[in-house]
Amino acid sequence: MTHKKRTLAQFGTQTASFVSEMLGADWSCFYQVDERSQPFGFQVHRTPWALREAYLKHDMARTDPMLPAHLVGRNIRFVSMFDSRICGSLESRRNFWSFLSAFGARDAAEMIFRVGGRAVAGMSLLWVGKAGPRAERQQGEAVQSYIEFNLAPYIREVHATGPCAARNPLDLTGRQLEIAQLICDGLTNIEIARRLNIGTATVKTHLLHVFEKVGVQTRATLATRFLSATHRLNA
Repeated sequence: MTHKKRTLAQFGTQTASFVSEMLGADWSCFYQVDERSQPFGFQVHRTPWALREAYLKHDMARTDPMLPAHLVGRNIRFVSMFDSRICGSLESRRNFWSFLSAFGARDAAEMIFRVGGRAVAGMSLLWVGKAGPRAERQQGEAVQSYIEFNLAPYIREVHATGPCAARNPLDLTGRQLEIAQLICDGLTNIEIARRLNIGTATVKTHLLHVFEKVGVQTRATLATRFLSATHRLNA
């Protein structure tokens, strides 16, 4: 993969597809990692919306043993669901695995990408509908090094374009950006629908996508994350 004026979001989408093919995963999701090791800017590959919606609805982040925050501090680069290094109690791991199994999962893995020694992105991988193969750590880390090499120019570009990035700090689409800004202004879904001349159901759909992409679950947290990112890039 060469760097040809693609955005980081486009790179993430193509990388999710590439890694899935290389490792034989059925579903994948590329995301960015902020300074607090929190994921945002999700780019999915084949992963069904029902899984993503259920993850948010049931607050599965509480029991997810492979969140970046659990891995970055321990310098874990690649870990699978059945790896002894994953965090959390046995009960929480079982609960999370039960959630994934309901969608046909047979194995799951997480990759953390580092540039300049700092965790800047990651990827979730899921194998479904078959007994194996399970995630291979050695193969995963080999692919990981290749991705990190190609990711570096995008990270440097993001850091070098602060003023431009500040207009869209969380890599949202145009409509998602409008809704995020209106949420920060305190508007309700009905008020947003009237302002943008769209239906309230459409607002709710866009808002779910924004929550997923930014990695939050409430309007208040979205507003905090959005305003914080904007302030940081304008500083």
